[in-house]
Amino acid sequence: MHYANTYLERPVVGDLENVAQEGTTKVLKCMLNTGSDIYQGACKKRGSTLKEEYKNASGTCYMDPRDMVKLGVKNWDTVLVKTDYGEVVLNAAKSRDAPHEGTIFVCKGPWANTIVSHETYCCSDPTYKGIHATVEKTDRKVLLMADLMRWAYKKYVDEEDDDVIENMESLGERPVYN
Repeated sequence: MHYANTYLERPVVGDLENVAQEGTTKVLKCMLNTGSDIYQGACKKRGSTLKEEYKNASGTCYMDPRDMVKLGVKNWDTVLVKTDYGEVVLNAAKSRDAPHEGTIFVCKGPWANTIVSHETYCCSDPTYKGIHATVEKTDRKVLLMADLMRWAYKKYVDEEDDDVIENMESLGERPVYN
């Protein structure tokens, strides 16, 4: 498989070695950086932002393999990333840019937007880099974009549905008009 192929179910990541079932830590303290990624960009150009492939490209926490071992996570396990601004469930994957122990990368987009500051400091852009975060293993699933919008911003729900949003049936990969 060639690395330039962007028509993939998931982005290409390297294999992990020596990942135990149980990690040595429950919560990893780290620095969050966000930015663009070729797989995410290809999905956006194709207009597939509501699809599974975009979730796998943008809803992924790229980690140093040593940090993954510490948490006891393998490629495509799910992790909960928390910052002072929010939290989100993401896929975990070995970073193509390792080593960078203590730093995680999440593509700019809907999943990252739930964990970065909304403050723009007069420059029209939020702070996308250098955010203190924690990462922990979870059994929760990564939400498709429409489901994430429903969960994070209370889109497509009634006020009384607030406490069960994550357990609702998925909106799927189709456009949602309300």
